[in-house]
Amino acid sequence: MPENKRDGWLKKRFIKREIQISEKFKENPNEMVREFAESVLHRLPYMLFISLPLFALILKLVYIRRKQFYYADHGVFTIHLYIFTFLQLLVVFGLSALRDKMGWDFINFLIFLLFVALLFYLYKAMRNFYGQRRAKTFFKFLFVAFWSLIMMIILFALIAFFSAFTF
Repeated sequence: MPENKRDGWLKKRFIKREIQISEKFKENPNEMVREFAESVLHRLPYMLFISLPLFALILKLVYIRRKQFYYADHGVFTIHLYIFTFLQLLVVFGLSALRDKMGWDFINFLIFLLFVALLFYLYKAMRNFYGQRRAKTFFKFLFVAFWSLIMMIILFALIAFFSAFTF
């Protein structure tokens, strides 16, 4: 084929990877889904590592008029929040394992309450750390939660995309 009608580098890479995956998993396609999910799960710490300074940047932009807070202050607040989140996730994983072993369905409600408590904790931590009124903090909390959700979705999509090339 003439050079202008050939596939580009990226398209060649996709086709090559698709052929490799179909060859590897043609007898057991369920194994492909399991390996892909495991690959994405193993890369989640990278996502969280990347999201930490980005979350601090979101806070810096939300509190840009508060000159007494430097980017490092927002970073320390974010580390504090992430540590609390990791501890809470540890409890959630433990409760999930207990639910799976014992078959107790009410644990799902406890897990839901823990996630609601995480959101409440973020609001209270922002109110305590930044020292603003309830209404102002609530609207800033909603703004931060929305943009951090968008950020996490984008980072998760990137992690999933890169995992597709390496699992």
